[in-house]
Amino acid sequence: MPDTNAEVSVQQIGEDRIRVRVGDREFEADAYCPHRKGHLAHGYVNAARLRIACPLHHSSFSLETGEALTGPTGTPLCVREIVREITEAAPDPVG
Repeated sequence: MPDTNAEVSVQQIGEDRIRVRVGDREFEADAYCPHRKGHLAHGYVNAARLRIACPLHHSSFSLETGEALTGPTGTPLCVREIVREITEAAPDPVG
C-alpha cells in the first residue's frame, strides 16, 4: 500500500528533466507538460497514487508509466524509475 505520508521532493536536473522522489522511490521525468508546457517542478505530487499534476491546467500523469491520466492532454510524459542497487557490506572477519 502506498505511503500517503512519504516525503516528496521535485528537483530540476537539466533543461528538460526533473527528478521526483516519493519516499524511497525516485523517478526522472520530462520537466514540462506536453499540453501547454507547464513547469512540472511547480506541480503537485500525489504520493499515494504516484502521480504528478501540472500547475497550469491540472493534467495528471503517472510517475510509474508516464500515462496521461486526467486533464486536457492525452500525450504521455517520458518517465523512468531510477533503481539503485543496494549492496550489503561484507561481515567483519572473525579473527
